[in-house]
Amino acid sequence: MRPNKLSRAQIISHCAVVFKQHGYAGTSMQMLAESCGLTKGAFYYYYPNKEQLLLDILKDTHRFLKTKMFDVAADKSRDVLQRFEFMHQQTVQYFTIGGAGCLMAIISIEAIHSLPDAKMLIQDFFADWQQAMYQLFIERYSDDQANILARQSIADYEGAILMYRFSEDAFYIDYVKQRIEKLLA
Repeated sequence: MRPNKLSRAQIISHCAVVFKQHGYAGTSMQMLAESCGLTKGAFYYYYPNKEQLLLDILKDTHRFLKTKMFDVAADKSRDVLQRFEFMHQQTVQYFTIGGAGCLMAIISIEAIHSLPDAKMLIQDFFADWQQAMYQLFIERYSDDQANILARQSIADYEGAILMYRFSEDAFYIDYVKQRIEKLLA
């Protein structure tokens, strides 16, 4: 029987959820194949190894979030609070679907020592997210203060996403939103 034909985007989408739920070390090629409705042997046709698949997922995730969320910060046709509200909605939607959590944060713990290529991609992702928040804060604060607030906001979001994943309580993410809205008002 011939394996299902899947697009690269379908494979990336299915497998990202598995990595998000289980991390890199906890994810097997068998799990990835099953998530795509393929046998393990058929899955190797698409991706010969787990690391290359992860790198492609990280790149696609970054590209997607840059377009859907980070680039909104520079759109001066909207008020700063409107831009933040949109970015927040995208954050909540993305980080709470397919198993709550931030794929970048989940993988970053493992990437520090064993996945140097992934570490660089994750650093770029967080730098872009921080830059997007900086673009919002710079409209209200000095350069130094905008940098500090942007860095703190990313840390707050990541902590809130982690707590949401653990508790399934949206309070943490909602509170981050309220705090940032006050800073931007």
